[in-house]
Amino acid sequence: MDNERRRFKRFDVSLEVAVMPSTFNKELFAGEVKNFSRKGLCFESPDITPALNDPMELKVRMPAGDSYVPVTACVAWKQQLDNRCLVGVEFKEIDKEAKIQILDYAYDLWLEKNRKITSV
Repeated sequence: MDNERRRFKRFDVSLEVAVMPSTFNKELFAGEVKNFSRKGLCFESPDITPALNDPMELKVRMPAGDSYVPVTACVAWKQQLDNRCLVGVEFKEIDKEAKIQILDYAYDLWLEKNRKITSV
């Protein structure tokens, strides 16, 4: 999802996420982080019905896969995909060290992918 309007680069990354929508549903459900940036992330999930600015509690699995980091965020946008959806959220609270670790991991993946493209 490259978009010139974005202030920060989003890096494609696949991480597990558990989501607890704070206002419209109290059920925990699983999703997959699709991309990550300094200020937010996008995840794919079963169809949910958040409104813009709805708060959410997320738990993102760290790249090493041994722990989850809690994230408080607000819905920035939503796109319907048949019986699933993409949800973009803006961070309100996330552990700084965990965010750096995820960004480093995502950047390394991006760098590796681009090296392969340029070496062909």
